Amino acid sequence: MKYLVNPIKKFTSLVGGIFVLLLLVLISLGFVFNYSTLRVYKFMLLILIALITIMLLYYFITVIAILHIYKHKKSSKVFLFMAKTGFGMLFPLVFFITKIWGNNKDSIRAFYIELNNILVDLERTRFESHRILVLLPHCLQNAACMYKITNDINNCKKCGRCSIGKIIEIAHEKGVAVHVVTGGTAARNIVSKLNPSIILAVACERDLTSGIEDVGKIPVIGIINDRPNGPCYNTNIDIAKFKKRLDEIIALPE
Repeated sequence: MKYLVNPIKKFTSLVGGIFVLLLLVLISLGFVFNYSTLRVYKFMLLILIALITIMLLYYFITVIAILHIYKHKKSSKVFLFMAKTGFGMLFPLVFFITKIWGNNKDSIRAFYIELNNILVDLERTRFESHRILVLLPHCLQNAACMYKITNDINNCKKCGRCSIGKIIEIAHEKGVAVHVVTGGTAARNIVSKLNPSIILAVACERDLTSGIEDVGKIPVIGIINDRPNGPCYNTNIDIAKFKKRLDEIIALPE
């Protein structure tokens, strides 16, 4: 999308800024420790310095692991573990800093989603079709359509005015459950009810990011929708990309 800043550059600049801030705090505490004469005070500062040093090392290693995996799309088990642990811990801080600085959060969200997809792909796990759930946003449906599909997707007449019909055909052909949701609450209810092994979700950056966080241990493959008419109105997706993603996670026939 043209309005998004290069996500990898944005992410790198933000984590770099946080790293420099922590490093400055560490240096300042070092000076205080060096010129202090109180033993207890020195001991407390020493503990604090040690903790911040450990945080900095962990922070640095996880960022390196994330950038390595993002660039090469492959990793050792150690790097994969570090990236996955850092993934859940670093991004809330990055989102918080982004909010304070007033930057475009969609750029970081896009990077978050792409990195999440890479981490899921690296698990190299395929699933039986009945254990896969496809979640679609209601804005994919043509706004002029009179048939309500959020309660029952089979109400779709497959008229071709939106991408819903084609998605249903592909999913039904492969025996995968498809649901159209109106928001995060509806999506959580369906996930709780069906308890899938993996979710293939289509949505905007904000909804995908919050959805990935909400489902916890259930892996999610996120596909960002196209919004030629603005957010939440007659959105669209690349059907070929959707089918390719679905094929990549369905168990191969024996």
